[in-house]
Amino acid sequence: MSLGEGWRNAGQSVRRAAARVHEQFDRTPEGAEALDSAMHPELYGATEDIQMANMVVDEETLRERNQTQFQVAVSTEAERLVQHMGLGEGNLRRRETTHNLSNKPPPGGVLSQLLKNYAAHPAHSSKSSISTTASDTDTPAPKKKPKTKCEPPKPPLSEKKKKHKRKSTKVQLTVHIAAILTRQQYIMRLCRALMAYGAPTHRLEEYMQMTANVLEVNGQFLYLPGCMIMSFDDPLTHTAEVKLIRTIQGLDLGRLAETHNIYKNVVHDLVDVEQSIQDLDALLKRDRRYKQKWLLVLLSGLASVAVGPWAFDARPIDMPIIFILGCILGVMQHVVAPRSALYSNVLEVSIAMLNSFLARGFGSIRVNGETVFCFPAMAQSSIALILPGFSVLCSSLELQSHQIIAGSIRLVYTIIYSLFLGYGVTVGTVIYGLLDRGATKESKCSQDSLKVYGNEYIQHFIFVAVYCFFAAVINQAKWKQIPMMVTMGTAGYVTNYFSTKKLGSTSPVANTVGAFTIGLFANLYSRLWHGHAAAAIIPGMFTLVSSGLASSGSIMSGLSYAEAVRNNTVNDDTSTTSVQNSLTGLGYTMIQTSIGITVGLFIAALIVYPRGKQRSGLFNL
Repeated sequence: MSLGEGWRNAGQSVRRAAARVHEQFDRTPEGAEALDSAMHPELYGATEDIQMANMVVDEETLRERNQTQFQVAVSTEAERLVQHMGLGEGNLRRRETTHNLSNKPPPGGVLSQLLKNYAAHPAHSSKSSISTTASDTDTPAPKKKPKTKCEPPKPPLSEKKKKHKRKSTKVQLTVHIAAILTRQQYIMRLCRALMAYGAPTHRLEEYMQMTANVLEVNGQFLYLPGCMIMSFDDPLTHTAEVKLIRTIQGLDLGRLAETHNIYKNVVHDLVDVEQSIQDLDALLKRDRRYKQKWLLVLLSGLASVAVGPWAFDARPIDMPIIFILGCILGVMQHVVAPRSALYSNVLEVSIAMLNSFLARGFGSIRVNGETVFCFPAMAQSSIALILPGFSVLCSSLELQSHQIIAGSIRLVYTIIYSLFLGYGVTVGTVIYGLLDRGATKESKCSQDSLKVYGNEYIQHFIFVAVYCFFAAVINQAKWKQIPMMVTMGTAGYVTNYFSTKKLGSTSPVANTVGAFTIGLFANLYSRLWHGHAAAAIIPGMFTLVSSGLASSGSIMSGLSYAEAVRNNTVNDDTSTTSVQNSLTGLGYTMIQTSIGITVGLFIAALIVYPRGKQRSGLFNL
């Protein structure tokens, strides 16, 4: 018997024994309801655009077949609407103009098209109140001229010609409605892609409104964190069709740039809507560029090592431990959390607790009375990748753009998220302090030990460029995007570094200067080089958030509370103040840093685009 079969048999024996114990206590395996999540959060909400996309095969070799299947699906839906209104063979009349899918859509919405054609037949003008109401919105028909005696009566149409006219009218009406449905489907899929790949949240409503204006679709849009509410209006019948698109906010810099290309081509009338729908379907169904679990875990460890020297004064001797802690974060984030919806809810707190516990354990190792590793550098570097810098930045941008609902919701979430992280670091530090009376009390690394780099510019600027590279790869950037991301991130940090030395570590102006530099380069890159500014500046934003937290030391504010717990002085006034600082310092610093970054980005956009972009909107943070 092999070792694997032995473990398998042992597991089956344990499960059988547990089942017998359950039966003795009158417990049935199917009779209880757990408190975990039964559905993935992305399954909540409307998914009809995904269902229609699933009707299409995703092989590139069958692209023509895909377009045919999509047209059949839309035409089937249009025919169903026509039959639902009772437009039979005897209730339609031929219209003078027709609209193909490639032309401009007909005025009004689906319901108005149905009602106008429903009211067109004379037999319904006196029998249906609906037809009377709909005919009021149309242009009044000219009065018929009285027949003269010399005018011969028109011969009646044959039954065959009548059937031909009715069939032709029904086909034309189906094409009209299919044109409206196609444009609505494109807007819904574009919205889903922009939300899933990290488009600027404070401009999502603007992108949707500009797209609707170009396609001549009457719509209104309301963005909330994680979902978009769309209302497609019909001005002729004063009705609206409401759609809900719910998608988990993600970050994929490579596919974000491709989505922007599709959006820009449609806005500038370079590509038709059907082709864009096929491109979005292929993009949404395509796998991530770097999807191997082991690669993501390795990149998490390397990014944690790269952020240590310039943000938290880590030394070369600390880097192996930081790499191990970063790989632990990668395993929990990319391997464990996707398999359990329940664990994903406590992911950040558990990582902060475990890494701070292990970091203080390694930091307490002493040789000749001196600590070998730097506890603050290891603890802060190991959780740098899960800091909510991007989320709090989006909330500040939304509030600055007067999107009060979305900005307020996201801001409250990021504050609570920051408190969770601060709580996790504090708990992990306290637990190890209770287990080891000789635990380290250092809150900063020794400055003398940093002389090993030889030059502070090497310690900071070189490792910033390395960190921007790893941050771009982790967030699925293309290789041709990485050089510009590294350049912008390094330039922003350099100005932030010298501003901090001049103005002080607690000044928010330093973050404004760094963000202004990154925003200026990104907007010039977009205007002169026609690049994608939103994707290019995100790694640079991560450097500003990490440096802002490092300068305040808010992550390590829980160390004083840990010492108060060990010394049984928690009830003292000094200890109470340290408790409050440990729980609120991280959230306050996060907001202060994001406000400085927001002001810098808006000033940079105002300088490069003083009048904005009237056609497609600014695609940057």
